[in-house]
Amino acid sequence: MNRTPLYEAHRAGGGKLVEFAGWEMPIHYTGVVDEYHSVRSRAGLFDVSHMGRLQVSGAGSLAFLQRMTTNNLARLPIRQSHYSMVCNPEGGIKDDIFVYRLKEDEFLLCVNASNREKIAAWLRDHLATAPRCTVRDRSGELAQLALQGPASRTILEKLGAAGVANLNPRHCLDAVLNGISCLITRTGYTGELGYELYVPAHAAARVWNDLLETGRPEGLKPAGLGARDLLRLEMAYLLYGNDIGEETTPIEAGAEWVVSLDKGDFVGRGRLAKQQAEGPTRRLVAFELLERAVPRHGCKILDRSGGAPIGEVTSGNFSPLLRKGIGLGYVPPTYTTPGSTFLIEIRSKAVPAAVVRPPFYKRKA
Repeated sequence: MNRTPLYEAHRAGGGKLVEFAGWEMPIHYTGVVDEYHSVRSRAGLFDVSHMGRLQVSGAGSLAFLQRMTTNNLARLPIRQSHYSMVCNPEGGIKDDIFVYRLKEDEFLLCVNASNREKIAAWLRDHLATAPRCTVRDRSGELAQLALQGPASRTILEKLGAAGVANLNPRHCLDAVLNGISCLITRTGYTGELGYELYVPAHAAARVWNDLLETGRPEGLKPAGLGARDLLRLEMAYLLYGNDIGEETTPIEAGAEWVVSLDKGDFVGRGRLAKQQAEGPTRRLVAFELLERAVPRHGCKILDRSGGAPIGEVTSGNFSPLLRKGIGLGYVPPTYTTPGSTFLIEIRSKAVPAAVVRPPFYKRKA
């Protein structure tokens, strides 16, 4: 099983370690709900070094990534980032990624842990069409931390991260934290003010401990994958392997906004353009339960009469903030209008649910 550079720090800090996508990762420290509340009200620190970090560079890198991803990189300024997808020729999602444009011809791709080798191989298989481009897997030499929550900016400023106060969403800056050079990006998976830090793997434990020490007076706590999943669900952020995969398209998943059909040809464009024009046969919706219960991945979604399955829950949980069950799932187009109702089969009981506009949680300004 793989371990991140922070494995010993997790053990020393009392993290409960579990297997996730082939990695031994902390599911929680003090408890999922406690860490969830820390992020929503103060700050939480996550180790996300299990994610993949691929560098694509060279004079042909922009043209190459324009063909390999769905969003329009030509519109992405240097030192900014955007969300995108890598699709197969049928429009199915091979991975959902974040792309950072570090220089004119240098990009950093953050890919899902379970897809790192698949995406690296997929890109390299297509390099024959991009002779002035290279793909380098930097996952082993870079660690990735996520500092999330209302106090995150204050903590970074205390550590000397010059310029972080003026960093806009999805922008990047180079900083030095207690002598360690790192890339700081204003991105995250929680919906809160937050930052992700790309640091040399050999210095990851030092940065981790410095952040925890500096952030302790601000209420910072280490947090695990359990809280991260609950936080992302409240934002209706997609989870690869649950909400999306190679059998789903960005159009079906409600991610049309990352598909730039006007930028020219790219892998999967033909199918996506057709689906966009004709409309998909199913769509991902966000729903809230109308009775107290907890929807889970795999629960059947039934029509209003409860007589026939129409879909399946892809993600579900109980929201500590909203005090109700929430979830995501694919349903026919006739059930996608906000306010539409259906039933969720939970432990042999049909629980009523209503479609809502995502996200479930909206951060106060």
